[in-house]
Amino acid sequence: MSGACGLGRGVTIAAFALLLVSGPALAQTGRAVTQGPVSKSAGTCGTCHPSERVQHEKSAHADEGVTCVSCHGGNDATLDKAAAHGAGYRGRITKSEEPKLCASCHSDESRMRPYDLPVDQWALYETSGHGKALAKGDTRVAVCSSCHGAHEIRAASDPASPTFVTNIPRTCGTCHGDAKLMGATPHKGMVYPEYMTSIHAQELLTRGNRQAPTCVNCHGVHGATPPAVGDVGKVCAHCHTAERRYFASGPHGTKLAKAGLSECASCHSDHAIQAALPARLDTVCSVCHGADSNEAKLGRTMLTDYRGADKELERAAAIIAKADAVPVRTEDYQARLEEGRTLLREALPAAHSVNPALVKTFTSRAQSVGHEIQAEIQHKLDDLRWRKIGLLLFWFYVVLTLLVLRRFREQGAREI
Repeated sequence: MSGACGLGRGVTIAAFALLLVSGPALAQTGRAVTQGPVSKSAGTCGTCHPSERVQHEKSAHADEGVTCVSCHGGNDATLDKAAAHGAGYRGRITKSEEPKLCASCHSDESRMRPYDLPVDQWALYETSGHGKALAKGDTRVAVCSSCHGAHEIRAASDPASPTFVTNIPRTCGTCHGDAKLMGATPHKGMVYPEYMTSIHAQELLTRGNRQAPTCVNCHGVHGATPPAVGDVGKVCAHCHTAERRYFASGPHGTKLAKAGLSECASCHSDHAIQAALPARLDTVCSVCHGADSNEAKLGRTMLTDYRGADKELERAAAIIAKADAVPVRTEDYQARLEEGRTLLREALPAAHSVNPALVKTFTSRAQSVGHEIQAEIQHKLDDLRWRKIGLLLFWFYVVLTLLVLRRFREQGAREI
């Protein structure tokens, strides 16, 4: 009996192996196969396209009933190749066809409403540099799958998605870091390596600050287009509000635009943006105006005022630390020190006005705060020192008096 069971299992395993091997082969020959491995999201398509099936099953589409035939057409309920690739079958989607195909769902308000997804992506794409180039027949440009993937399409909130915030630079860099591809375009936009050297990239990728700008914050998402020269400042002002306000109040506010130069990028560059350190005030003005120009002198004046205030605040921080070690209560001084640092931080945005008097209103107040903290704490430390000296003198006289009294007592005892 056990031998018969073993034989039965052997036949079953052999038959199953034969089915796995022969299924795709039968499909290729056109012979009808009514049963085979079936995937909930891919149907029987995964029998001949296993890698695509695995990718699709990880996608957001698979969870929402979007199957292979939703995009490719055909029949996913059979392994017969002729039937599977029958009426309505599209096969491989070309780049030219892809945006319209994706838009057949993603521009449909009734389909997207339950997911609260916007329906204007295709319209925006057609206004983008990518969309305009594609309309002219340039199939090298990015389409939907270039950024979202073809089969393993994940939500932007998924860390594994190419459109997750920390992955966006690398996704855009697939094209915009390709010298061969970008060298053939009018823009010649090898911008990905530049961005990776920037303070924005350091904030995003090294420090994990997801509020730091990526490509889409400045260029847009589906309607991605480089901002016009006159619009660069408006884009930067999404984050750097104070800087643009001061900039608009100064001489550069109108003169750069008239000269056809962008507001922020003229001094900070466009993609390789570095941290705006105070030392730049000593050099950035001379780039356009010359090292011995009056404008360069204004920059050096603002830097001198800034450094003077910064030094006073550093001295204040040092004396607060000294007082803490005594200990002396310093909570109030800590708060005032932060007030001074806030004033000093405001001085750098104010420098965009190129108005030393305006910058000095912040640096002089910060310097005064630092000086006041030092004076008040030093007074407390001096007072404490004198109290210690007084206490020492008091105990010295107490001990001395006790010694004298003891001496007198001993002398009295000897006389008796």
